[in-house]
Amino acid sequence: MIVGILNHMKKKKQKIKLVILCLILACTAINCKQESKDKKIEYKIFEVDNHWGYDITINNKIFIHQDIIPAINKSVSFYNKEDAEKVAKLVIEKIKKKQMPPAISKEEIEKLGIKTDS
Repeated sequence: MIVGILNHMKKKKQKIKLVILCLILACTAINCKQESKDKKIEYKIFEVDNHWGYDITINNKIFIHQDIIPAINKSVSFYNKEDAEKVAKLVIEKIKKKQMPPAISKEEIEKLGIKTDS
């Protein structure tokens, strides 16, 4: 009989722990959602030796400083402002979708039509 009571109490403790865990997860999810709504994510295009790069800022703090075209086998900056802007916008989309790190692939560079050679 005592064993039965102990087993019953053990099951109740497990249920209580599960409910507490669910509450913690729910609160965390709500907090994360609120934080992402409050974030101000922007880009700024800058000049690099007659070429271009971009900064991604979150709440006015630099999160990414990109002065070369990502994902290609060369260390060159963007050849025009528009290409830097296209990639910066894609990075921001990834950040908003919580794709971390918001890496850019060679395929994405090609799909965007980014000029990678002179």
